[in-house]
Amino acid sequence: MTRYSQPFVPPKAPEILYRNELYRLIKAMAKDYKSVIALYRAKHGQISMDADTWITTDVQAKMKALGKKWGEKFAAYAQTHSKKFVDKLLRMSNTQLKSTLKGWLADTQLELVGNVIPTPVKQVVKASVAYNVELITSVAAEYHNRVYGALMRSITGNGSLKDLQTQIYKYGNMSLRRAKLISYDQTRKVYASITLHTAQHYGVQKMQWMHSHADKVPRPMHIRKWDGVSSPDDPNGLDGLIFDINHPPLIQRADGKLPEVHGYPTDLIGCTCVMRAVME
Repeated sequence: MTRYSQPFVPPKAPEILYRNELYRLIKAMAKDYKSVIALYRAKHGQISMDADTWITTDVQAKMKALGKKWGEKFAAYAQTHSKKFVDKLLRMSNTQLKSTLKGWLADTQLELVGNVIPTPVKQVVKASVAYNVELITSVAAEYHNRVYGALMRSITGNGSLKDLQTQIYKYGNMSLRRAKLISYDQTRKVYASITLHTAQHYGVQKMQWMHSHADKVPRPMHIRKWDGVSSPDDPNGLDGLIFDINHPPLIQRADGKLPEVHGYPTDLIGCTCVMRAVME
């Protein structure tokens, strides 16, 4: 008799905390950059190649100093936050697995869940921490490069600091949107990967793909019901598909713009699909 677990649904709390803390950092950073530009605008009106050399040199130096300052702040935050973030998802995944697999595993095995971290899961944790450090630090670097580039264009163009302030506002919003995507996508990806590898370690060999119906614009292949016979290598649809963990299904067909991808729920950016364990 085939048995199915409850769906493994990524938690919202770590995502919200991640997003809000990144928002706080980004807003503080943007405020710092804006204050420097506002000061120069109040004093000089504009900065161009025609302005005194010391003015252009000074504002460039201040911008570079801001880049260094916020690069260090984001790097320090990334180091502490990424480890806490991944460790929290590890604990929450183990809690859900322990509850879900109760009755499936022997009590002696169940006691190990959360107390002994399998080697593949350790590798997932290590890689996830490193990748989130990289993502967080890149937010500050990307913002600085955009603002500094806009400053250089202003200096070599019409020198308008008003236009530059408008650009800084735009770049701040772009960074906030990226922070929202990072927190959402990483929470789902890390949680799913930890859960998948832990479940496999304790004997789960198959999973069932479940479309969550939360996507505003769902991928047609993900929302389409599996016919029960087509191969995971070429499924007619993914919703309901049962697949071997060691043999992830085709989740994106090559179409000239996008490559062919085999993988699991959450692997593709923005994918809200989940999975549940299958025991036969």
